[in-house]
Amino acid sequence: IRSSQTMARLKLLLLLTALACHTCAQLRQSGCESEVDCRLNGACVGGQCVCDRGWKGSVCQYLNIENGTVAYGYGAKPTPTTSCWGGGPPISDDNGTFHLFVTEIAGHCGMGTWGRLSQARHAVAQTLEGPYTPVDIAVPTEAHNIYYAFSPTDQTHLLVHIGLGDNPPSCNLFPVCTNGTTPGACGVSPPPNWAKPTCAPNMTTVIHYSHSLDGPWQIHPLDLPNPHGLEHGGSNPAPLLLANGTWLMMTRGPNQRTLPNGTKQHYQNVFLFRAASWKGPWVMVPGTGEYGALNINYAGSAVQTEDPTLWKGRRGYHVLFHMNLSHAWSEDALNWHWSSEATAELHLQPDGVYRDDHERPRVVLDENGDLAAILVGSHFPDSDPHFKCTDAAQLLMFKTKL
Repeated sequence: IRSSQTMARLKLLLLLTALACHTCAQLRQSGCESEVDCRLNGACVGGQCVCDRGWKGSVCQYLNIENGTVAYGYGAKPTPTTSCWGGGPPISDDNGTFHLFVTEIAGHCGMGTWGRLSQARHAVAQTLEGPYTPVDIAVPTEAHNIYYAFSPTDQTHLLVHIGLGDNPPSCNLFPVCTNGTTPGACGVSPPPNWAKPTCAPNMTTVIHYSHSLDGPWQIHPLDLPNPHGLEHGGSNPAPLLLANGTWLMMTRGPNQRTLPNGTKQHYQNVFLFRAASWKGPWVMVPGTGEYGALNINYAGSAVQTEDPTLWKGRRGYHVLFHMNLSHAWSEDALNWHWSSEATAELHLQPDGVYRDDHERPRVVLDENGDLAAILVGSHFPDSDPHFKCTDAAQLLMFKTKL
Protein backbone atom coordinates (compact mmCIF):
# COMPACT_ATOMS: atom_id res chain seq x y z
CA ILE A 1 0.00 0.00 0.00
CA ARG A 2 1.49 3.35 -0.98
CA SER A 3 1.78 6.09 1.63
CA SER A 4 -0.18 9.34 1.38
CA GLN A 5 3.10 11.05 0.57
CA THR A 6 3.63 8.74 -2.40
CA MET A 7 0.08 9.29 -3.67
CA ALA A 8 0.54 13.05 -3.40
CA ARG A 9 3.73 12.77 -5.39
CA LEU A 10 1.99 10.77 -8.11
CA LYS A 11 -0.84 13.32 -8.28
CA LEU A 12 1.74 16.06 -8.72
CA LEU A 13 3.36 14.14 -11.56
CA LEU A 14 0.01 13.73 -13.30
CA LEU A 15 -0.63 17.45 -12.96
CA LEU A 16 2.77 18.31 -14.38
CA THR A 17 2.21 15.93 -17.28
CA ALA A 18 -0.91 17.86 -18.21
CA LEU A 19 0.88 21.22 -18.30
CA ALA A 20 1.62 22.60 -21.74
CA CYS A 21 5.07 23.73 -22.83
CA HIS A 22 6.99 24.32 -26.02
CA THR A 23 7.91 20.63 -26.27
CA CYS A 24 5.28 18.86 -24.15
CA ALA A 25 2.35 20.34 -26.06
CA GLN A 26 3.57 18.64 -29.22
CA LEU A 27 3.94 15.16 -27.76
CA ARG A 28 1.70 12.49 -29.18
CA GLN A 29 -0.11 10.03 -26.96
CA SER A 30 -0.99 7.68 -29.81
CA GLY A 31 -0.12 7.16 -33.45
CA CYS A 32 3.03 8.32 -35.21
CA GLU A 33 4.48 9.86 -38.32
CA SER A 34 8.13 9.18 -37.49
CA GLU A 35 10.38 7.50 -34.93
CA VAL A 36 10.53 10.80 -33.03
CA ASP A 37 6.82 10.42 -32.26
CA CYS A 38 7.73 7.03 -30.76
CA ARG A 39 10.30 8.88 -28.60
CA LEU A 40 13.10 7.14 -30.50
CA ASN A 41 12.17 4.03 -28.51
CA GLY A 42 10.57 2.24 -31.44
CA ALA A 43 9.78 2.19 -35.14
CA CYS A 44 6.79 3.92 -36.73
CA VAL A 45 5.06 1.25 -38.80
CA GLY A 46 1.79 2.03 -40.55
CA GLY A 47 1.12 4.97 -38.24
CA GLN A 48 1.66 2.92 -35.07
CA CYS A 49 4.69 2.62 -32.80
CA VAL A 50 6.42 -0.76 -32.56
CA CYS A 51 8.53 -0.51 -29.42
CA ASP A 52 12.12 -1.63 -29.01
CA ARG A 53 13.30 -3.77 -26.12
CA GLY A 54 12.77 -2.06 -22.78
CA TRP A 55 9.81 0.11 -23.78
CA LYS A 56 6.04 -0.19 -24.09
CA GLY A 57 2.97 2.01 -24.53
CA SER A 58 1.15 3.58 -27.45
CA VAL A 59 4.15 5.83 -28.17
CA CYS A 60 6.77 3.73 -26.32
CA GLN A 61 6.66 6.12 -23.37
CA TYR A 62 6.90 3.60 -20.52
CA LEU A 63 9.74 1.37 -19.40
CA ASN A 64 9.04 -2.35 -19.88
CA ILE A 65 10.93 -3.91 -16.99
CA GLU A 66 10.90 -6.91 -14.69
CA ASN A 67 10.60 -6.58 -10.93
CA GLY A 68 13.97 -5.51 -9.60
CA THR A 69 16.59 -7.03 -7.34
CA VAL A 70 19.08 -5.50 -4.88
CA ALA A 71 22.46 -5.35 -6.62
CA TYR A 72 24.37 -3.80 -3.72
CA GLY A 73 23.75 -2.39 -0.31
CA TYR A 74 21.36 -2.51 2.60
CA GLY A 75 19.66 -5.85 3.21
CA ALA A 76 21.43 -7.72 0.40
CA LYS A 77 24.14 -10.28 0.99
CA PRO A 78 27.08 -9.87 1.15
CA THR A 79 26.56 -6.17 2.06
CA PRO A 80 23.50 -6.21 4.39
CA THR A 81 24.84 -3.46 6.69
CA THR A 82 26.06 -1.03 4.03
CA SER A 83 24.10 1.77 2.37
CA CYS A 84 24.91 3.09 -1.10
CA TRP A 85 23.56 5.59 -3.58
CA GLY A 86 23.79 4.69 -7.23
CA GLY A 87 26.60 3.46 -9.38
CA GLY A 88 27.59 1.81 -12.62
CA PRO A 89 27.03 0.92 -15.28
CA PRO A 90 28.73 -2.45 -14.66
CA ILE A 91 31.54 -3.59 -16.96
CA SER A 92 32.48 -7.19 -17.82
CA ASP A 93 36.14 -8.22 -17.99
CA ASP A 94 37.72 -10.85 -20.28
CA ASN A 95 36.90 -13.61 -17.77
CA GLY A 96 33.21 -12.76 -17.63
CA THR A 97 33.36 -11.15 -14.18
CA PHE A 98 31.22 -8.06 -13.77
CA HIS A 99 32.74 -5.02 -12.07
CA LEU A 100 30.67 -2.30 -10.43
CA PHE A 101 31.79 1.06 -9.07
CA VAL A 102 29.16 2.29 -6.65
CA THR A 103 28.76 5.28 -4.35
CA GLU A 104 29.05 3.58 -0.95
CA ILE A 105 28.50 5.34 2.38
CA ALA A 106 31.58 4.72 4.50
CA GLY A 107 31.62 3.46 8.08
CA HIS A 108 28.37 1.46 7.72
CA CYS A 109 26.44 4.73 7.88
CA GLY A 110 23.43 5.83 5.86
CA MET A 111 22.50 8.55 3.38
CA GLY A 112 22.32 11.24 6.05
CA THR A 113 26.12 11.39 5.86
CA TRP A 114 26.46 11.38 2.05
CA GLY A 115 28.01 14.87 1.92
CA ARG A 116 31.09 13.72 3.85
CA LEU A 117 31.19 9.91 3.82
CA SER A 118 30.62 8.94 0.17
CA GLN A 119 33.32 6.78 -1.38
CA ALA A 120 33.79 4.90 -4.67
CA ARG A 121 33.53 1.21 -3.90
CA HIS A 122 34.74 -1.45 -6.36
CA ALA A 123 32.63 -4.62 -6.24
CA VAL A 124 32.34 -7.75 -8.40
CA ALA A 125 29.77 -10.41 -9.33
CA GLN A 126 29.48 -13.36 -11.66
CA THR A 127 26.17 -12.16 -13.10
CA LEU A 128 25.04 -8.74 -14.27
CA GLU A 129 22.37 -8.44 -11.59
CA GLY A 130 24.68 -9.49 -8.75
CA PRO A 131 24.54 -9.18 -5.81
CA TYR A 132 27.99 -7.62 -5.90
CA THR A 133 30.77 -8.40 -3.42
CA PRO A 134 33.00 -5.50 -2.27
CA VAL A 135 36.65 -5.79 -3.34
CA ASP A 136 38.40 -2.50 -2.62
CA ILE A 137 37.90 1.25 -2.36
CA ALA A 138 38.76 2.98 -5.62
CA VAL A 139 38.38 6.57 -4.32
CA PRO A 140 38.02 7.30 -0.57
CA THR A 141 35.82 9.96 1.02
CA GLU A 142 34.60 12.29 -0.37
CA ALA A 143 33.58 10.84 -3.76
CA HIS A 144 29.92 11.01 -4.74
CA ASN A 145 27.80 10.46 -7.86
CA ILE A 146 30.13 7.80 -9.33
CA TYR A 147 29.71 7.30 -13.10
CA TYR A 148 31.89 4.69 -14.88
CA ALA A 149 33.11 5.07 -18.47
CA PHE A 150 35.84 3.47 -20.60
CA SER A 151 38.23 5.03 -23.11
CA PRO A 152 39.24 2.39 -25.69
CA THR A 153 41.83 4.56 -27.44
CA ASP A 154 44.14 4.49 -24.42
CA GLN A 155 42.54 1.53 -22.60
CA THR A 156 41.67 3.69 -19.61
CA HIS A 157 38.93 3.20 -17.03
CA LEU A 158 37.26 6.41 -15.86
CA LEU A 159 35.31 7.32 -12.74
CA VAL A 160 33.58 10.68 -13.19
CA HIS A 161 32.26 12.10 -9.92
CA ILE A 162 32.14 15.01 -7.48
CA GLY A 163 34.57 15.27 -4.56
CA LEU A 164 38.37 15.03 -4.48
CA GLY A 165 38.70 11.96 -2.26
CA ASP A 166 40.77 13.88 0.29
CA ASN A 167 38.64 13.73 3.44
CA PRO A 168 39.92 10.78 5.54
CA PRO A 169 38.59 9.91 9.01
CA SER A 170 41.59 11.62 10.58
CA CYS A 171 40.04 15.01 9.78
CA ASN A 172 36.47 13.93 9.02
CA LEU A 173 35.00 12.21 12.07
CA PHE A 174 32.74 9.26 11.21
CA PRO A 175 29.60 8.77 13.32
CA VAL A 176 29.31 5.44 15.11
CA CYS A 177 27.23 3.34 12.70
CA THR A 178 26.85 -0.43 12.50
CA ASN A 179 23.94 -1.45 10.26
CA GLY A 180 23.87 0.87 7.24
CA THR A 181 21.87 3.59 8.98
CA THR A 182 22.97 6.71 10.85
CA PRO A 183 21.70 7.19 14.42
CA GLY A 184 19.61 10.36 14.54
CA ALA A 185 19.58 10.86 10.75
CA CYS A 186 16.47 10.91 8.56
CA GLY A 187 16.53 10.68 4.78
CA VAL A 188 19.42 12.76 3.46
CA SER A 189 19.53 15.05 6.50
CA PRO A 190 22.71 14.65 8.59
CA PRO A 191 22.56 13.59 12.24
CA PRO A 192 22.30 16.42 14.77
CA ASN A 193 25.45 17.57 16.57
CA TRP A 194 27.77 15.81 14.10
CA ALA A 195 31.23 17.23 14.67
CA LYS A 196 32.39 19.51 11.87
CA PRO A 197 35.38 18.29 9.84
CA THR A 198 38.70 20.08 9.83
CA CYS A 199 38.98 19.17 6.13
CA ALA A 200 35.67 20.28 4.60
CA PRO A 201 34.89 18.34 1.40
CA ASN A 202 35.55 20.04 -1.92
CA MET A 203 32.70 18.96 -4.22
CA THR A 204 34.55 19.81 -7.43
CA THR A 205 33.80 17.55 -10.40
CA VAL A 206 36.80 15.42 -11.34
CA ILE A 207 37.82 12.24 -13.15
CA HIS A 208 39.77 9.43 -11.54
CA TYR A 209 41.44 7.16 -14.08
CA SER A 210 43.32 3.86 -14.17
CA HIS A 211 44.54 1.35 -16.74
CA SER A 212 43.31 -1.45 -14.49
CA LEU A 213 39.94 -2.04 -12.87
CA ASP A 214 41.90 -2.81 -9.72
CA GLY A 215 43.64 0.58 -9.75
CA PRO A 216 45.61 2.48 -8.68
CA TRP A 217 43.49 5.51 -9.54
CA GLN A 218 44.86 8.95 -10.35
CA ILE A 219 42.97 12.23 -10.39
CA HIS A 220 42.42 14.48 -13.42
CA PRO A 221 40.56 17.81 -13.35
CA LEU A 222 37.34 18.26 -15.31
CA ASP A 223 37.48 21.88 -16.41
CA LEU A 224 34.15 22.87 -17.94
CA PRO A 225 33.79 26.35 -19.47
CA ASN A 226 31.16 28.77 -18.26
CA PRO A 227 30.61 31.35 -21.03
CA HIS A 228 27.37 32.77 -19.61
CA GLY A 229 28.69 33.38 -16.10
CA LEU A 230 26.00 31.13 -14.61
CA GLU A 231 26.31 28.05 -12.49
CA HIS A 232 26.16 25.69 -15.46
CA GLY A 233 26.32 22.69 -13.22
CA GLY A 234 29.36 20.66 -12.43
CA SER A 235 27.11 18.34 -10.45
CA ASN A 236 25.66 15.07 -11.77
CA PRO A 237 28.20 14.66 -14.62
CA ALA A 238 27.16 12.09 -17.25
CA PRO A 239 29.85 11.08 -19.80
CA LEU A 240 29.25 9.49 -23.20
CA LEU A 241 31.80 8.32 -25.79
CA LEU A 242 30.59 8.53 -29.41
CA ALA A 243 31.62 6.17 -32.20
CA ASN A 244 33.78 8.89 -33.82
CA GLY A 245 35.84 9.27 -30.65
CA THR A 246 34.17 12.47 -29.43
CA TRP A 247 33.32 12.67 -25.74
CA LEU A 248 30.13 14.32 -24.48
CA MET A 249 29.55 15.40 -20.89
CA MET A 250 26.09 16.35 -19.63
CA THR A 251 25.83 18.25 -16.36
CA ARG A 252 23.14 19.86 -14.22
CA GLY A 253 22.91 23.26 -12.57
CA PRO A 254 20.59 24.32 -9.73
CA ASN A 255 16.91 23.48 -10.12
CA GLN A 256 15.87 27.07 -9.47
CA ARG A 257 17.17 30.58 -9.14
CA THR A 258 16.21 33.43 -6.84
CA LEU A 259 15.04 36.59 -8.60
CA PRO A 260 15.87 40.07 -7.20
CA ASN A 261 12.41 40.24 -5.62
CA GLY A 262 13.04 36.98 -3.76
CA THR A 263 10.82 34.82 -5.97
CA LYS A 264 12.02 31.28 -6.64
CA GLN A 265 11.95 30.43 -10.35
CA HIS A 266 12.56 27.05 -11.97
CA TYR A 267 14.57 27.16 -15.17
CA GLN A 268 16.30 24.99 -17.74
CA ASN A 269 19.49 23.74 -16.15
CA VAL A 270 20.92 20.87 -18.21
CA PHE A 271 24.08 21.64 -20.18
CA LEU A 272 26.19 19.74 -22.70
CA PHE A 273 29.94 19.82 -23.38
CA ARG A 274 32.22 18.00 -25.81
CA ALA A 275 35.91 17.17 -26.15
CA ALA A 276 38.16 15.15 -28.46
CA SER A 277 39.55 13.34 -25.41
CA TRP A 278 38.33 12.65 -21.90
CA LYS A 279 41.30 14.74 -20.79
CA GLY A 280 39.78 17.79 -22.50
CA PRO A 281 39.82 20.61 -23.34
CA TRP A 282 36.03 20.79 -23.07
CA VAL A 283 33.86 23.24 -24.97
CA MET A 284 30.22 24.04 -24.37
CA VAL A 285 27.72 22.79 -26.95
CA PRO A 286 25.09 25.56 -26.96
CA GLY A 287 21.57 24.25 -26.74
CA THR A 288 18.35 25.96 -27.77
CA GLY A 289 17.20 26.54 -24.19
CA GLU A 290 17.83 29.39 -21.79
CA TYR A 291 21.45 30.63 -21.62
CA GLY A 292 22.65 27.83 -23.86
CA ALA A 293 20.99 25.09 -21.84
CA LEU A 294 19.36 22.16 -23.59
CA ASN A 295 15.63 22.60 -24.23
CA ILE A 296 14.84 20.02 -21.56
CA ASN A 297 12.39 20.98 -18.83
CA TYR A 298 10.65 24.35 -19.03
CA ALA A 299 10.17 27.46 -16.94
CA GLY A 300 7.80 26.80 -14.07
CA SER A 301 8.21 23.02 -14.02
CA ALA A 302 8.82 21.52 -10.60
CA VAL A 303 10.06 18.23 -12.06
CA GLN A 304 13.75 18.10 -11.23
CA THR A 305 16.08 17.31 -14.10
CA GLU A 306 18.58 15.85 -11.65
CA ASP A 307 20.92 12.89 -12.07
CA PRO A 308 20.94 12.64 -15.88
CA THR A 309 22.11 9.43 -17.46
CA LEU A 310 23.01 9.92 -21.12
CA TRP A 311 23.22 7.25 -23.80
CA LYS A 312 22.99 6.74 -27.57
CA GLY A 313 20.60 4.01 -28.59
CA ARG A 314 19.94 2.54 -32.00
CA ARG A 315 17.68 5.46 -33.03
CA GLY A 316 19.12 8.47 -31.21
CA TYR A 317 20.13 10.04 -27.93
CA HIS A 318 18.32 9.58 -24.63
CA VAL A 319 18.37 10.89 -21.06
CA LEU A 320 16.62 9.61 -17.96
CA PHE A 321 16.38 11.80 -14.87
CA HIS A 322 15.76 10.85 -11.26
CA MET A 323 12.64 10.41 -9.07
CA ASN A 324 10.00 9.86 -11.74
CA LEU A 325 12.57 8.86 -14.38
CA SER A 326 11.35 11.51 -16.80
CA HIS A 327 12.68 10.99 -20.32
CA ALA A 328 14.24 13.22 -22.99
CA TRP A 329 15.16 12.17 -26.53
CA SER A 330 16.96 13.72 -29.48
CA GLU A 331 18.15 12.81 -32.96
CA ASP A 332 21.26 15.01 -32.74
CA ALA A 333 21.83 15.68 -29.00
CA LEU A 334 21.09 19.37 -29.64
CA ASN A 335 17.34 19.63 -30.22
CA TRP A 336 15.48 17.73 -27.52
CA HIS A 337 11.97 16.54 -26.78
CA TRP A 338 11.09 16.03 -23.13
CA SER A 339 8.19 14.60 -21.17
CA SER A 340 7.62 15.15 -17.47
CA GLU A 341 5.53 12.02 -17.05
CA ALA A 342 6.86 9.06 -15.07
CA THR A 343 8.21 6.28 -17.26
CA ALA A 344 7.85 3.51 -14.67
CA GLU A 345 6.81 2.30 -11.25
CA LEU A 346 9.57 0.26 -9.67
CA HIS A 347 8.82 -2.89 -7.68
CA LEU A 348 11.18 -5.36 -6.05
CA GLN A 349 11.42 -9.14 -6.14
CA PRO A 350 10.22 -11.39 -4.69
CA ASP A 351 7.37 -9.68 -2.84
CA GLY A 352 6.72 -6.84 -5.28
CA VAL A 353 7.40 -4.06 -2.74
CA TYR A 354 6.88 -0.65 -4.35
CA ARG A 355 9.77 1.83 -4.31
CA ASP A 356 8.72 5.49 -4.36
CA ASP A 357 12.22 6.94 -4.64
CA HIS A 358 14.62 6.05 -7.44
CA GLU A 359 17.56 8.26 -8.31
CA ARG A 360 20.99 8.20 -9.95
CA PRO A 361 19.78 6.09 -12.94
CA ARG A 362 22.32 4.21 -15.05
CA VAL A 363 21.60 2.03 -18.08
CA VAL A 364 23.03 -1.16 -19.56
CA LEU A 365 22.62 -1.57 -23.33
CA ASP A 366 22.49 -4.73 -25.42
CA GLU A 367 24.30 -5.31 -28.71
CA ASN A 368 21.55 -3.45 -30.61
CA GLY A 369 21.79 -0.34 -28.45
CA ASP A 370 18.53 -1.17 -26.69
CA LEU A 371 17.96 -1.13 -22.92
CA ALA A 372 18.99 -4.35 -21.21
CA ALA A 373 18.82 -3.11 -17.60
CA ILE A 374 18.45 -0.01 -15.46
CA LEU A 375 20.15 0.68 -12.12
CA VAL A 376 18.86 3.21 -9.57
CA GLY A 377 19.68 4.26 -6.04
CA SER A 378 16.68 3.89 -3.73
CA HIS A 379 15.62 4.77 -0.19
CA PHE A 380 13.32 2.47 1.71
CA PRO A 381 9.68 3.46 1.16
CA ASP A 382 7.94 5.61 3.76
CA SER A 383 5.03 3.17 3.66
CA ASP A 384 7.13 0.56 5.47
CA PRO A 385 6.74 1.28 9.22
CA HIS A 386 10.02 -0.50 9.99
CA PHE A 387 11.96 2.08 7.98
CA LYS A 388 10.03 5.24 8.82
CA CYS A 389 12.44 8.13 8.78
CA THR A 390 15.55 6.06 8.09
CA ASP A 391 18.53 6.82 5.85
CA ALA A 392 19.11 3.26 4.59
CA ALA A 393 19.62 3.00 0.82
CA GLN A 394 20.35 0.38 -1.83
CA LEU A 395 21.38 0.01 -5.45
CA LEU A 396 18.58 -1.70 -7.38
CA MET A 397 18.70 -3.33 -10.82
CA PHE A 398 15.75 -3.81 -13.17
CA LYS A 399 16.19 -5.98 -16.23
CA THR A 400 14.08 -5.14 -19.24
CA LYS A 401 11.57 -7.53 -20.74
CA LEU A 402 12.37 -9.02 -24.13
